[in-house]
Amino acid sequence: MDRYMWLARRAFLGVILAAASFISAAPASADADAERFAQTLIDQGVAILRNTGDPARRAKFREFITRYADARKTALFTLGNYRRGASEADLAAFVKAFQDYATAVYESRLDRYKGETLKVVGSNDNKPGDVTVNMIVADNSAPNPLRVAFRLHGGNGNYKFIDIQVEGIWLSVDQRDQFAAFLSKNNGNIPRLTAHLQSQAQQIMAAGAAR
Repeated sequence: MDRYMWLARRAFLGVILAAASFISAAPASADADAERFAQTLIDQGVAILRNTGDPARRAKFREFITRYADARKTALFTLGNYRRGASEADLAAFVKAFQDYATAVYESRLDRYKGETLKVVGSNDNKPGDVTVNMIVADNSAPNPLRVAFRLHGGNGNYKFIDIQVEGIWLSVDQRDQFAAFLSKNNGNIPRLTAHLQSQAQQIMAAGAAR
């Protein structure tokens, strides 16, 4: 083997070893602060839902969602292009209805796991101040644990969650598609969608109360 090829292979091997060393030295957690926050957040939410004997349970959960969820950011995202040209009054009414609807949806989703343990298993930095925290539902009877994720905005122990993912499906993206389909059939009428969300929230809450 000539000296040039020997040096080239040695340099290539050096690059591979350096890369392997970097990967092994990299932290397993992308954002430990966000992970701690998410674990505390989910523990608090599930604890509220587990206390089925508390007559104020629903009010406490609503307060919990209001405190930690950025409902306005998520609501406006779900409107997509239909947000353009909408009046501030219509947007404000929609955001309020969406918050009630989202609270009912979150309660319905998390209520399914109130008897389980949700455990943080890692996170990904999407961009500064934007983190996806990955979790699993720790059910020993299931060979493939259910995967859940929360998207957080913020930092330094102060975050708001803007979305939840279950088995690869982001709730806000699914809602945006549903809302777009509704608005396309209703001439982009946001007040009509607002009324629809109010009705949906009432139905979801009624179904939850019946369980």
